[in-house]
Amino acid sequence: QSTHFATLFISLGVVGMMIGSMLAKVLTDRWCKLKVFFWTNIALAIFSCAFYFFDPKATVMIVALYFLLNILHQIPSPLHWSLMADVDDYGEWKTGKRITGISFSGNLFFLKLGLAIAGAMVGFLLSWYGYDASAKAQSASAMNGIMLLFTVIPGVGYLITAGVVRLLKVDRELMKKIQDDLEKRRTNYRELSELQELKAAESVRKA
Repeated sequence: QSTHFATLFISLGVVGMMIGSMLAKVLTDRWCKLKVFFWTNIALAIFSCAFYFFDPKATVMIVALYFLLNILHQIPSPLHWSLMADVDDYGEWKTGKRITGISFSGNLFFLKLGLAIAGAMVGFLLSWYGYDASAKAQSASAMNGIMLLFTVIPGVGYLITAGVVRLLKVDRELMKKIQDDLEKRRTNYRELSELQELKAAESVRKA
């Protein structure tokens, strides 16, 4: 019975993430991606922290809310990469230089660094709360630590993410202006390049 429940629990989480990925496009077509990213993380923070106070025996409610949580969790994932491209456009707009490689590789580096730190934190916190891998039953302190790792601690992370995203100013209106300006610049660069090539060809013919 517990095996079947675990299978259902994990499967619903995967289905929820698939739905969340599809919803990202639908939501950002209607609203600014920065707002979607911000409010999704706020909702995730609330849901994650609320899980800590649920009755563990209310399995139906927990499974339903876990499904919803996974939908919300996956919505910001594609938006993260889209925002990276927007920031890259903003940098080109402000400086005239496009550093896509540095931007994306820097993000990937800190993503992997974050995963490494998070993995170390899990081990440290489990040890702090007295988790014993060899024990048949965990202590109340260890169970509380596990609950915090699944609920409140991720909730704090979502809240911090929402705060950081709030600092970004590349909203839909600004991005429209940036993209229009960049397109005009690129058109002018092409025209200038063609003119220079034409002058160079004329100089060669005269010579």
